This record gives sequence, structure tokens and C-alpha cells, in this order.
Amino acid sequence: MLTALIFLMILVGVTISWYQIYQMHFNINTYDSVKLTGKKNRQFEKLSVNEKRAVENQDTSLLDEAAVDIFGNDFNVAALRIAFSKEGQETYGVPLLRRKRGLVLNASSEKGTGRVSARHAPGFKTGLPSINLRSFLMVAVIANGGLIQLLAAMSIYTIHYEVSVSVLKWINQPVMIMSMIFFIVLLNYLISKVDAYLHDLYQVGKLNRLAPLFK
Repeated sequence: MLTALIFLMILVGVTISWYQIYQMHFNINTYDSVKLTGKKNRQFEKLSVNEKRAVENQDTSLLDEAAVDIFGNDFNVAALRIAFSKEGQETYGVPLLRRKRGLVLNASSEKGTGRVSARHAPGFKTGLPSINLRSFLMVAVIANGGLIQLLAAMSIYTIHYEVSVSVLKWINQPVMIMSMIFFIVLLNYLISKVDAYLHDLYQVGKLNRLAPLFK
């Protein structure tokens, strides 16, 4: 009974790994605004509506007012106009909304220089990434998914055959294979979170190069 449960959990792990690959693909190919919820979604809608009005009336005052209300006086209105223009909303606006709290002007930088850092945790901050790691992280998730499929196949193989190589003898134990599969599933989950976070910061960095984020 216990063995059957272990094999069932292995199957669950394999299914999750396929879903994780799909989810990563979905995140890359779906508009970011679709994934906004709650307060940030309302803020995005407010900025989008005011952007349309600004274009229709050829008056940016409403958009500027809404942007300052949401982001505060420290942010550069020119950068916010780019971020929430029709062309920039998905590329720059949504990532900026999600990560605005962690963005800080370097203490040693002059205002308007565009030298912005991301505060990841109290006392820990780095510059905005200049390299897009999304493709690399996607490959990592796919490779991990392939490893999970291999481990699942080995769980079937070892029913009839035993692995004799000393460093791989743990493969003969289904519970060890199950544990390894769920460890990789957890690793893929963390990779997907890191991907979303770093990609947002990368997009914010691109915006910052177009126009300094802070005054």
C-alpha cells in the first residue's frame, strides 16, 4: 500500500512538472496586466483610463496627476508617461507597478542621473539587471522537467532491475526518487518566482534608460 502511494506521488510530481513548464510559457506569452489583481489592478485601470483621456484631449495633466498620486512626488513624471502610454503599459507600466516599492535612488547619485537600485530585502540592494535572464531560466525549468521524467522512468525500471553503481544506489528506493522529484518541483517553483521578479526589474531598468525614474 505504501509503495503504491509513493508511485502515485511520483505521478503527481511528474504532472506538476508539466504544469510548471506550461505556466512558465503562459507567463512569458500573456499580457502582464491580465495577472494584476486587487489594488494594483485598480491602479493600472486608473492610469490606463487617464492615458486614453490624455490622448483624446491632448492634455497630460490627468495622467500626470494620477501617476503622482500612485507613485509619489519622487518619481519622474516623464518616465511615468512613457510607462503608461498605450505602447508602454504592458512593457514598462505593469512591472513598474509591481516593483515600485523596492526601487530606490542610489544614495551617492545625483538626482536625474537614472542610477536606480532595487531593494530586495532590508539592507540588501543591487542595481537593476541589464541582462534578460528569462531564456536561461526557461531552459532551466524545461531541463528540470526532463530530469523529473527521467527519475520517474527510473522508478519503473528499478521494479525489475537494480542499479548497481554505488553513487546511484539511492535510485533503487522509490521514496528517494519521490523526494528528489518534489525537490526539483520546489526548485522549479522558486525559479519561476525569480524569473518573474528579475524580468520585472529588467523591464524597469530599460525604462530607466529611456528616462530617469526619479527626479
